[in-house]
Amino acid sequence: PEQPDSRGILERLADRAGQAKAKIQSIGETVLGFASAYYEDHIQPVAGGYVEWASKIRSLLWEKFQKAADNDIPPTHQAPEN
Repeated sequence: PEQPDSRGILERLADRAGQAKAKIQSIGETVLGFASAYYEDHIQPVAGGYVEWASKIRSLLWEKFQKAADNDIPPTHQAPEN
């Protein structure tokens, strides 16, 4: 009985695997591009305002904390002498 052309089969399988990999990579790039555009158009404009607001609140609270800490520092406690 004749042996099948295993080398030809392996080459065809390798070619098909390469084609499938290229197609998957292309689809991934398309999805990433769409997701990036959607983020820039719809999410970043909304989220950017909240991030800026939160940053300002954090800075304001930190300043208040520092002022309170500077004003309310108790005198240092010294141990009584024997």
